Amino acid sequence: MKYIFISIAAIAIVFGLSFLITGLIRKKLKKKPPMLLHVLIGIGAGLAVFCIAAFIFINIHYSAQEEALTVLSDPSGASVTEIGGGYLLDGPGEDTALVFYPGAKVDTQAYLPLMKQIADNGVDCFLLDMPMRMAIFDKNAADKIVNSYHYNHWIIGGHSMGGMIAAGYASDHADTVDAVVLLAAYPTQKMDDSIRLLSIYGAEDGVLDRDAYEDAKKYFPLDYTEKIIDGGNHAGFGNYGDQSGDGEASITAKEQQTQTTFAIIELATSMIS
Repeated sequence: MKYIFISIAAIAIVFGLSFLITGLIRKKLKKKPPMLLHVLIGIGAGLAVFCIAAFIFINIHYSAQEEALTVLSDPSGASVTEIGGGYLLDGPGEDTALVFYPGAKVDTQAYLPLMKQIADNGVDCFLLDMPMRMAIFDKNAADKIVNSYHYNHWIIGGHSMGGMIAAGYASDHADTVDAVVLLAAYPTQKMDDSIRLLSIYGAEDGVLDRDAYEDAKKYFPLDYTEKIIDGGNHAGFGNYGDQSGDGEASITAKEQQTQTTFAIIELATSMIS
């Protein structure tokens, strides 16, 4: 959510400065141009600066580490297939699938190791690309998956902002989604009590707003499970290195992902039985 406020503030500052600067220039000119021209110049300058800033912002992101990319060529266990808009990790399971939204400004491939573990243990995974690596720009990305594939049970989940957006999707599709998995995330609207929720975060997470998380529990469905991973942090759910503002993990990313996998498989198993 903080990215939304930052973006709005940035836009306001850019256009404010543009009008201020063009206004000062207009005052210095002996022959002042019409006010309309002043406004148009201000808007044009603001748009130019905004586009440059947006381009820089979009291209500064967390890249998938090499160990994550090796999953693409790993012949063992679940198969990894590129599909339109992401990846399908197809394992031995046939009943339940997880549709996963990556965290903001993180390469999709960074979550391949986690998805591989989950698929190897019986829950197929659809890892989705997001426009500009921001799930907020495609809340309904899961539609193309649930409308194209057939499973008895659908879980939707995500990390950080991806989790927040996934929770919003579930709230709008309670007739389709059976469960939600939130990794270091929380919902921003009431979730239907027909949905089961698994919330997981690391004890050393320095990015997750704990106060906002606790306040968001009013939106949790009645049936929810919370798991706190000792020694885990915010970035440990993926393989993209250290994240700004995060706490220091005392366990490896692999261990954090293994604990996450077991919790998700336990959820899926309880849905089938």
